[in-house]
Amino acid sequence: MVEYRNFFCNFQTLRIMEITINKTSDCQVELKATVPAADVTAIQDGIIKSIAGSARIPGFRPGKAPKSVIVKRYASDIKDELDARLRSDIQDKCLDENPELKVLDFGDIQSGVQEDGSYTLTSKLTVVPEFELPEYMGIEVSVPTTEVSDAEIDETLAKYAETSARHEVTERASAQGDVVVIDFKTTVEGQPTAEYCGKPVGFMEGREDYWVTLEEDRFMPELAAGLVGVSAGESKDITASLKEDFPISDLAGKEVVFHCTVKEVREKQVPEVNEELFATALPGKTMAEIRDIVKENLKGNKERSNDEAKAEQISEKLAEQLSFALPTELVERENENTVQRKVYAAIQGGNYDAAKDMDALREEAMKETERNLRVYFALQEIAHREHVVATDQEMIEAISNMAKQARENNLKSFIRKLQREGRMTGVRLSIITSKVLDLLARNAKVTVTE
Repeated sequence: MVEYRNFFCNFQTLRIMEITINKTSDCQVELKATVPAADVTAIQDGIIKSIAGSARIPGFRPGKAPKSVIVKRYASDIKDELDARLRSDIQDKCLDENPELKVLDFGDIQSGVQEDGSYTLTSKLTVVPEFELPEYMGIEVSVPTTEVSDAEIDETLAKYAETSARHEVTERASAQGDVVVIDFKTTVEGQPTAEYCGKPVGFMEGREDYWVTLEEDRFMPELAAGLVGVSAGESKDITASLKEDFPISDLAGKEVVFHCTVKEVREKQVPEVNEELFATALPGKTMAEIRDIVKENLKGNKERSNDEAKAEQISEKLAEQLSFALPTELVERENENTVQRKVYAAIQGGNYDAAKDMDALREEAMKETERNLRVYFALQEIAHREHVVATDQEMIEAISNMAKQARENNLKSFIRKLQREGRMTGVRLSIITSKVLDLLARNAKVTVTE
């Protein structure tokens, strides 16, 4: 961890350079920067030396290849690394020398090494517009109690027992809650479904040894309802009317007949809640100890839920008091992300009609986008006033987690990648936003309800 921390800090080192900033509008600033040729050469030499130390080139011992060979073989890597280093240094120096400048986006950056060896960079920065910050300490919020009742513990234990339930074969007719094992084929308008559609349709053609749980709100509710009261050995035809938004368009709105042969009826058997049920998960624990563990887990879940509720209520109350113009380009870009997120969430929830009226969806998303941006700006301003910062350790921990999720094993390379993509500022601001919400939650006036 120490090695990575030093590496990260090296990438934050500021170089001597000339920077000019001109405000072109309330939300935009033009940045021009020049790095002298001598500094560019020094940084480039450091990059070449770093690569040479670990490069393995046929015909040379590790670390012994001539500089000319390294430069030729790794020209593209050296160029990319140099550009990333200089961009990062310029951005950091810009923010360091202009603390009043609240940069949202460094925009489309134009940069490169010039004929005289110097490095120039120009970009149009999107900045936070001026606004009056409302009172943010002592915001009133309401959350439920984190106390855990015996009934909640009993319910949790019962749910665990449900997950360990087994379905045993029974000779009786099926009932609600049972599982019925069937073989089935399907037809549409008297034709085999695949023949009707003119192509294979997978599951909808039929299955053998297919388990149907007889519960409400299943994927094919009419099939489950039609299998209540059947016994092993029976055959039954069940007609299901598919919805207009059924995923297979050729079958949308059609009536499909399931020709079923019942092979087994299985009854759900839930085990008793006792020490034996938890022998694998919590070996050697008594029921009293198990109940204490469940209680602590439930309490922890409630506390985390309350933290989220506090943050949401604080954000909402800040939003109610904020009203100012926003950068148009930023709003439009963020709104597209909001729209895509809403469409994806709707489809995940089974609403395939969500994208049919995109104008209405975008209008709804726009309100959410503008609200979120204003709150975000307010939180960053509070961070500035309260001196809330993201430490190097917090940055490294956040980046390490991101690397794990992306399955990136080399943290140094991953940091370089984030810097090339201009994502380091976003990581830092995300940490600061979270810390500010924690600060406001700690200072909120909390009412606890039963």
